[in-house]
Amino acid sequence: MIKQVLLTATITLSTLVSAQVTSMINDKNVDQSTKVYGMAPLTDTNKTYDKYNFILENPSAIQQAKPLLEYGYQVTNVQAQDNGLMIYIVKDKKIVDQWLVNPAFYNVFHDGAAFSYNADQLSTLAEKHPLIYKEEIKSFKSEKEYQKQRQALFADPYNLIITEPDFTYEGYFDVQFPKNEQFKSPEAIDAYLRPMIEKVTKKKFDISYVLSEKNIMDRSQFTMSIAGEENILKKLKLDNLQKGDWKSLNYEAILIKKNN
Repeated sequence: MIKQVLLTATITLSTLVSAQVTSMINDKNVDQSTKVYGMAPLTDTNKTYDKYNFILENPSAIQQAKPLLEYGYQVTNVQAQDNGLMIYIVKDKKIVDQWLVNPAFYNVFHDGAAFSYNADQLSTLAEKHPLIYKEEIKSFKSEKEYQKQRQALFADPYNLIITEPDFTYEGYFDVQFPKNEQFKSPEAIDAYLRPMIEKVTKKKFDISYVLSEKNIMDRSQFTMSIAGEENILKKLKLDNLQKGDWKSLNYEAILIKKNN
């Protein structure tokens, strides 16, 4: 399932504000094209909160659901669940707002704040507008290949949410640097490499040092990864330095699909 970026751990908040009733549905995040989905995580093998899964795909249903998506007090000293239910506000198959509901703790998280909420009322939505969904990962070899299929993916009514591939970089390759006075740290290597790469490409690139097995086991060297266009590998001249082979990236689209 889409990564739960709101909260997946114990959270402690220190501010308590005056009580008010506010709905997850409001004029800022909802218009005539909006869809609203409630989705329990597919990773929960016990399917604890699948009973709350719902789908709202027209303005009338969304407005009728507004009272059931109202929350109250901002609360303190609360917990979030790993298997909490996500509520997504979606436009053009893109998430524009999201909420993490924790039924066991009677709260909901939004933008780092927690509010009182009783998830039991979602049963009404789930009974009237039930949703069964699945996740599909579709791989593409290039941006050109993806663009040929993009229109069909977005036109498919069973595709509820689409996370598009990131085509920032074509791939990457490694370069091994000896640890010495010139190359005494990854930062020093970055400062050496960056102006050289800027001379051979106008496209975006990235230089990174990761704690790979090579870097952990062999502390006499630094293996740096350079991500960008393949042209960098072909044009970058690094005398007496070992360059690795080019590795193309696998581009993936994540599709959240209706399955009922």
